[in-house]
Amino acid sequence: MTYDFLLKVKGVQKYEDREPETIELTTEADLRGEDGVLYLCYAESELTGLQGTETIFELHRDKVVLRRRGAVTSEMVFAPGQVNQSLYNTEEGALLITVRTTAVEDEMTLAGGSLHVAYDITIEGLGMGHIDYWLEAQQKARP
Repeated sequence: MTYDFLLKVKGVQKYEDREPETIELTTEADLRGEDGVLYLCYAESELTGLQGTETIFELHRDKVVLRRRGAVTSEMVFAPGQVNQSLYNTEEGALLITVRTTAVEDEMTLAGGSLHVAYDITIEGLGMGHIDYWLEAQQKARP
């Protein structure tokens, strides 16, 4: 895969009875379009704890689908006001994840842009907290 974009990712996880946890990273990414859908792909790193996993954001007009494959596999669908359940598969086993999307702000084009996804998360029926992700993709400078 050719990585023609630099992607800045910021995630803020707010779990009950804990201080918010923020993860920020900059990595190389691929951004392409097919049949009206944008695909933003990047390899996870040791920093996120998902090394060996590829993350793909599918940007549709009315929703965002987050797919992970590799060491971790999952598929989460984010559509404002909707609830989605999915399995989050790891080497240790599978967890049932429920997300209730509170915001999707998609300003991504084939030239780059930004994406914000916010959601409440429940794991195995236990309310866990709220997560916000901000992504900003910009084309790498050509030599």
